[in-house]
Amino acid sequence: MKIIRIVLITALALLTVTPGNAQRKKNKKNKKHKITALALYDGPELPNEQQVRLISETVGKKYAYFIAVNDKDIPNKSLMKGAQEILLLPGKHKIQMRFVSKGQIAIPIEPFETFSFEVGKTYIVKFEHTHGKGTYLDSAGNTRIRVWIEEMGHEDILIEKTVNGFGRSVE
Repeated sequence: MKIIRIVLITALALLTVTPGNAQRKKNKKNKKHKITALALYDGPELPNEQQVRLISETVGKKYAYFIAVNDKDIPNKSLMKGAQEILLLPGKHKIQMRFVSKGQIAIPIEPFETFSFEVGKTYIVKFEHTHGKGTYLDSAGNTRIRVWIEEMGHEDILIEKTVNGFGRSVE
């Protein structure tokens, strides 16, 4: 009788604890993938048709995030994470990004040339990364990161830049 009571109490304890742990893991997973756009303009939140949205894509363990707009740094507490979606007022802006390939490279990229972003549009920042070979300096010099901006729904490249592993422009 005593053994049955111990087994029942243990089973009940396990059934009570397990759903709570599963729920915490589910909530933690959902938080990790939640992306919030960072508004980089003064004043109240504007409707989508009055602002510009820029989104940086993620491909596996490679991504780029925004580190400055118009030479003004975007506040960030981490070298590996930052805003991957920003909201701007329409007009001319100079965008700077940091490219990250986890376990290989995390470098700031020289800013794009100033570009005129149109009201109500969403733009996607895309990239291609080829990691260089050899010693550290050779590898960084041979690394190529091509970054470009497209309007969402269109495959035309609006502005692009290719940099080496030091983040400096190359042809």
